[in-house]
Amino acid sequence: MTRDAFARPLRHLDPAAAAVADAATLRELVGDARVVAVGEGAHNVTEFYRLKDRLFRILVRELGFSAFVMESGFAEGLAVDAWVHGGPGEAAVVARDGITYRFGECEPMRRQLRWMRRRNSAGPAQVSFYGMDLPGSSTSPGPAVRACLDRMPAGPGDEELLILSDLGGRTEAAVRYAAMPEAGRARLIAGLRELAGRALRSQDPVLRRCAASLQAFADEAEAGEAVPAGAPYPRERFMAETVEWVLEREERIVVSAHNSHVRRSPFHGRPTLGGLLAASLGDDLVVVGTTYGSGPEVRFTQRSPRPFDCDVSLEARTLPPNCVEAPLDRLGPPVAVVDLRRAPAELFDGIDGTLAGGGLDPVDDFPAAYDALIHVRRVSRVPGAFERLQAEFAAARPAQPAHPEPPESS
Repeated sequence: MTRDAFARPLRHLDPAAAAVADAATLRELVGDARVVAVGEGAHNVTEFYRLKDRLFRILVRELGFSAFVMESGFAEGLAVDAWVHGGPGEAAVVARDGITYRFGECEPMRRQLRWMRRRNSAGPAQVSFYGMDLPGSSTSPGPAVRACLDRMPAGPGDEELLILSDLGGRTEAAVRYAAMPEAGRARLIAGLRELAGRALRSQDPVLRRCAASLQAFADEAEAGEAVPAGAPYPRERFMAETVEWVLEREERIVVSAHNSHVRRSPFHGRPTLGGLLAASLGDDLVVVGTTYGSGPEVRFTQRSPRPFDCDVSLEARTLPPNCVEAPLDRLGPPVAVVDLRRAPAELFDGIDGTLAGGGLDPVDDFPAAYDALIHVRRVSRVPGAFERLQAEFAAARPAQPAHPEPPESS
């Protein structure tokens, strides 16, 4: 089998470039699927932002897709959607505050949102933005509590819960929650469940989804690593249910998350977002992972069991022979769309997984996990992203005690 039978070049990463050849490649890959799930081999990679923006624009213009659904807080995403439909504010502020995990703090994401806003202002064919994830970068329930309270009648204890649930930014919130006395955590979780129960009695579908995010947050916080073997984490289940909720409102959508979420096959023995969707969508789901060959790679070294107590380093990626990136890098094009449904079995000989965070995410059967992989031979980090990450993790470390003065000799 020739390479051209299963791998084609993607001509451009520029989201605004002409789309004729690339559109034909995507049309053949996507077919009639309602959901195209696009993974990221690593977060905060400039080329992956540009690639997702380009794919989304082509799918909107050529195949009638109408929504971008992101690994970001559902509650926070409501403000982003309001902005792309003409709401007030500046793109930088909306992206920073409305897209969690700090994914909105870069120009490529802001550029995509501005394009969505311009498209909505130009005619009747509308595009929408949805977050599908837990609130507060999965560490603080505060944004979803506020979203619920903004959409429902006040009740006793609401203001106290709002204060209690606002745990701060991502790392700060995780550290604060872990340091809470057991009674304080129990009071917070009970408050979240009580508010969610009230909200779920509403007929407002957005309020009900915000409430479901609080329930999932509470489930995740209480279960921790004790989720039964083989069961999905509550966060993964909530994301899948949110995608299905979006599909009740949109005909065709793009879903964006890390490769480890969108893959169909289990990840470390647990069902993924992609696997949960595959069970209900079947051929209406196409899963596309992204990989890269050379460029910077962020690595985390855990210092202690304390949340976010990690050393963060930036290394140059090297490709071990058992990672899928190694054979993909030899295909030739700077950006290659590899249809795994047509790829020869020998492409995966001796391959154990795909690289992520300096390690190898195991993949037993690549065509079962992904319909396609888009491989970029060389990438770069989003400017400033690593420095922000390093500063964020450093701020989460406990203060070092001052060294006591040595005792005087007698």
